[in-house]
Amino acid sequence: MNLKTDLLQKEIPSNKWLCKDTNREVIRGTSVDVSLPLSSEHELVIKKLIDFVRYSQDPILNKKDSADHLRPAVGLAAPQIGSNTNMFFARFEWDEETDDIEEFALINAKITASSDQIAFLKGGEGCLSVDKDHPGNVPRSYKVKISGFEWLTQEYVELTVRGYQAIVFQHELEHNQGQLYYDRINKADPNYEEESWIML
Repeated sequence: MNLKTDLLQKEIPSNKWLCKDTNREVIRGTSVDVSLPLSSEHELVIKKLIDFVRYSQDPILNKKDSADHLRPAVGLAAPQIGSNTNMFFARFEWDEETDDIEEFALINAKITASSDQIAFLKGGEGCLSVDKDHPGNVPRSYKVKISGFEWLTQEYVELTVRGYQAIVFQHELEHNQGQLYYDRINKADPNYEEESWIML
């Protein structure tokens, strides 16, 4: 078996795990930091986050014609599976042919610095916890510095990420603060952008 298909816990990832934005108590709740080493309950949460994202990105396991087909995810935060704990997982497949993959399972992560430069994704953002489409520009910092505990390597890390990675990290971290991407869209003009903003 390989990195993409090994499950860290016993359940096959399912859409039933997902908590939607209609569940305001969880999705709009503020997540708490967790104690390290993780309790068995919290370890199950991080394992589920990892398994869901890896599984969703695997076209062999996650068949499009399956009754429980998962929308492929780049990241997933703990509140999205019903746990208001400060954890998220992100997986970037930069090149499938060369297996150029980066994974981050971050616990108690915090943004410690962010750039004034603003960036946004062309075509907007999406979210597994949001079923209704919310088109528009989602402005975020182009570069952020993040500190936290990396569960995969079992060490404290300080990361500086830019561009697409920075946007994904901010999206997931905001889940842990009870915020969603569409909160950032300009209500009067969803396509509002400033000249200095970078479109990715």
